[in-house]
Amino acid sequence: MSSYSIKDLERISSMKAHTIRMWEQRYGLLEPERTDTNIRFYNDDQVKKLLNVCTLLDRGMKISHIGKLSKSEMAVEIDKIINESFQGDVHVEAIINQALIAITTYNVVMFNELFANAVKRLGLKKTYLKILYPLLVRTGLMWVKDDLLPSQEHFLSNLIRQKLFSAIDALPLGENPDQKWILFLNEEEDHEIGLLFAYYLIKQLGKDVIYLGARVPFRDLSAVISNCKPTHTYSFFTSNPFDNQAETLLGGLKTSFPDVNVCISGGDEKTKEIATKKGVILIETIENLTGILNTSNA
Repeated sequence: MSSYSIKDLERISSMKAHTIRMWEQRYGLLEPERTDTNIRFYNDDQVKKLLNVCTLLDRGMKISHIGKLSKSEMAVEIDKIINESFQGDVHVEAIINQALIAITTYNVVMFNELFANAVKRLGLKKTYLKILYPLLVRTGLMWVKDDLLPSQEHFLSNLIRQKLFSAIDALPLGENPDQKWILFLNEEEDHEIGLLFAYYLIKQLGKDVIYLGARVPFRDLSAVISNCKPTHTYSFFTSNPFDNQAETLLGGLKTSFPDVNVCISGGDEKTKEIATKKGVILIETIENLTGILNTSNA
């Protein structure tokens, strides 16, 4: 069973630490344990309870009432909310919190059921935007590298990668595609969830896609571009690129392949400034991407 500090709980639940402590003192909602040196810590059960409390609060239940619920009564209320949430696409915080519970307890079956129900009700695109993306943000996987609960981050990342690859494989190949995309991450970049979702969208719209994945050396990338002659390349950056990697990569691509549309997402303001100066296309929303995909290159 994992252990969590109050700071961990704050980041997982998005609830302020002083509020969590107040709930402990006033309502007895959580019961932290203590180390031999008297440092407070929380276990998986406490995290699950906190996330369920946040779900009930989000749906309008008062904390004073939540504090009186037994474990079984709280479970019944959560089940009601989950069932209601899957009837539409508006109240997804409950689903996100349940997914976080699945992640903190490494519960593959629970996560798979939540994901399958979400895709059935919302479709993969809305599931990504409304559930998976907020999950990634909450656990620190998007853009900024975060050391919080690394094993759980990797667990979530690999689950989502499996789902996206499965969805991509199920798509048919486009007939006479008018665009060819090469998708890659640079030599220092590992986080490929956003790029994988772009892969899904590009292939779904019938375009040709070559997916190279993470940590691609520029020499290898250049060889693929020379051989395959794409219309577009696409990469993601974290918010803090290493040294001058953005300028080196983007400058190299624009110089070596002036006829290719070089596209990126993510990155800090400096990266975006470099991209703009070099004529690189910034894709900051899904609408930006679909707009490019709907522009014929024939």
